[in-house]
Amino acid sequence: MFTDSMTDRKPRLRQLIGRLALLLIVSFCMLIASILGLSHSASQLAQESQKHLLPKIHEHQRAALNLERLEHMGDLVAYGGNISLIRKNALAAQVLAYQPSFELNESTQKIVRTTFDQIKQIRTVRQKLLILQGKPNNEGTQLNTLLRQEEQLRALWAEQKLDLFELQNRIISTATQMQTHTMQQISLTHQKILLVGGSGITILLLVLAAISYQLLKHLVKPVQKASNALLSIERGEDYHLKPARYEETSTIYHAVDRLAVNLKTLHDMATTDSLTSCLNRRYFVEQAELALQQAKQDNQSLALVMLDIDHFKKVNDTHGHATGDMTLKHFSQWVKQNLPQGGRLGRLGGEEFAMLLPSYDEAQAMMLADHIRSEIAEYSANTEEIPAITVSMGVRSLTAVTDKLDRLLSQADKALYHAKAQGRNRVVSYSGFINSASTGSGSSSPQKKSLPPLNRERP
Repeated sequence: MFTDSMTDRKPRLRQLIGRLALLLIVSFCMLIASILGLSHSASQLAQESQKHLLPKIHEHQRAALNLERLEHMGDLVAYGGNISLIRKNALAAQVLAYQPSFELNESTQKIVRTTFDQIKQIRTVRQKLLILQGKPNNEGTQLNTLLRQEEQLRALWAEQKLDLFELQNRIISTATQMQTHTMQQISLTHQKILLVGGSGITILLLVLAAISYQLLKHLVKPVQKASNALLSIERGEDYHLKPARYEETSTIYHAVDRLAVNLKTLHDMATTDSLTSCLNRRYFVEQAELALQQAKQDNQSLALVMLDIDHFKKVNDTHGHATGDMTLKHFSQWVKQNLPQGGRLGRLGGEEFAMLLPSYDEAQAMMLADHIRSEIAEYSANTEEIPAITVSMGVRSLTAVTDKLDRLLSQADKALYHAKAQGRNRVVSYSGFINSASTGSGSSSPQKKSLPPLNRERP
């Protein structure tokens, strides 16, 4: 519960929000100034990179890629088995060898030209060899000569490929160095950016952190606590709210307290009989419906017991309505202290009550009802505040999934009236009443069967 005094003058949240907003605006203006300086520096760096550095890097990347393609075309010429494809690949190698991307320096051009000359020699020997191998009667000496030449040229080609690989690595290394140089320039620019805008950004972050903390502490958390308190109220649990610093949150806490009190009062008024503190008829029926559905779902037993104080009108007429009210209070108290866990007692009207007994079959309900009947007779006889009373009861248990609550209550009521007709101060089950009506015998007494434990204390 919240115990803060509403008479204490507290600051208002709008004052806090106004100060935080002013601080945020000043910090934001500083950040805008920093951003303008950052934008200018970044724009200059982008223009320089686009005009000078990026084209050079792309040129080296194209040269490295063309070297890889030239090597691939040389392999296709050196190891190709089709004269037409060899010619096409040699032509493609010639096109690659004279690409502008290889005009980086004289060393690169020299290696590329040497590579292309080797590809032409390999092509010539390879074509002759394939033509000679295609003839049915070829000369063995010439064929052997061409095979040796091809082997020598392939060995030279393997060495040349190493030169190409080294050249490709040098080109890639140069491009990497250029990229590294560009990154160093970007890093230097970032340092300038940090010098220009770091102070503004740092201040803004600190301001935002301070604002967030203040809002979290004085607005968000109090609202969360009030929300949790409302959930606790909804679940019927206790809650605790510490004193709030600001007027608005303090008002919310007081409203939560008033709501808790009002809800409890309304709930008690809506569900409880004011005289006996039992469930009223509407709420008892609602709880009984839920218990009946749960019993059907879980395939469990359930019993309903109708109770009626014998000759209660005589108590009112003889001793007065005040004594009658006291009798109802004592009666309901005695019944409730004998109820098992989960059992509910409701006042349906006047001196008529009903018990809801989940997990009880008919025999257990009969035993419990008879136990309550005898104790009420004993307690009332030893109580000076009220006259001695007895009670009659009718018991009906759930027997089929099609049973409805109104039908069960009606049948328990019929058993109750049968108990009245038999002389009162007794317990009659609906099944016993039906059996006696069909056989013409008297009502059956409750069978001996163990009861679930009772949660009660003897008065």
